[in-house]
Amino acid sequence: MFTLPLLTYNLLNSPIDILLQLKRTVEVISVINQKDATQKKTGGQGRIKILLDNALTAGKLARREDIVPEIIKLKEYGSDGTPPSTLASLVAEAAIEKAVKPSVVACVARLSAQESDTATQISIMRRRVNDIVVSLGDEQSLHKVANKLLHKPTMQIREGKLSQNDIKDLVRMIEKQLVNICSGIDG
Repeated sequence: MFTLPLLTYNLLNSPIDILLQLKRTVEVISVINQKDATQKKTGGQGRIKILLDNALTAGKLARREDIVPEIIKLKEYGSDGTPPSTLASLVAEAAIEKAVKPSVVACVARLSAQESDTATQISIMRRRVNDIVVSLGDEQSLHKVANKLLHKPTMQIREGKLSQNDIKDLVRMIEKQLVNICSGIDG
């Protein structure tokens, strides 16, 4: 019976090849999913792209010392050396807890948002605020302020933290802030 040899996981070098391949795959998916004149716009936002993007993010975060400081302990062994298995396990567990699991949570949130009407909610909210900006004079500086005010609610919608009523209240609040800004500009 043929068995595969047990490979040791080295956080510092072997995943680079995997990440490069994932990155290339994401680029191909993005190109394939481009909108053309006869097709529905997908823009590379399918489930596979979300999964691969989050896999790339997890891989990148798992190698960052500011996210997983335990990696520093592996450096004395270099890319050619093999650290003690207990140390390698400790670092791998830290990478999973600090980088991979948060990436999985983000991925699940993005996939859930895609399945719900999140994109529609965000579009409607942004359109309402844009209409307010236009009615107030369509100043470019006002658009910048509106976009800054929309950032946090947009993220909250993607995370499933805002209801329709919350969104309506937020649009009213943003409108008041924009009116106050215009009053200060005009007066």
